[in-house]
Amino acid sequence: MTVTDDLVNGSRAALGTALFTGGSATLAEAAGPAGAAGRIRRGDGLLGTTVKGAAGNVAGGLTADVWAGKDGSTLAWDAGTNALTGGLGNAQNHGVHHALEQHGSLGGENLGDRGKLADGAFRNVVDTGLNTGVYGAGSGIESDAQNLVEDEKKTAKGE
Repeated sequence: MTVTDDLVNGSRAALGTALFTGGSATLAEAAGPAGAAGRIRRGDGLLGTTVKGAAGNVAGGLTADVWAGKDGSTLAWDAGTNALTGGLGNAQNHGVHHALEQHGSLGGENLGDRGKLADGAFRNVVDTGLNTGVYGAGSGIESDAQNLVEDEKKTAKGE
């Protein structure tokens, strides 16, 4: 793979994730569920954000893989890894946000527009950095696992 291939695949995955995120948010708002089911569907709380991250990352990965013509085995491997990394990425971000809010570094009852803007910018930068690390590790694990399976198949065939 080249850097260009990585950028193209990443763009396709981002498109799939964006379409999923926009569609799921619209459906959750239209359905208007309450209680625990509503929080999960909206991506609120630890469980909701973890589920939303897993599903969004799977949608993005499948978009990129289908677009690239990957086989069923690759789709399955990638879906599992994407679910794990998407869920972990969102869960860690939720934990960081919660810790910062408890410490008083984020949020607050009397935040003005500038404070809200600063909080949003900070969250986006931190989330992107944390997710980049998780997704990068997941991509490496995914590749290694797929290569191990391929090596096992070749060994079994006597290649």
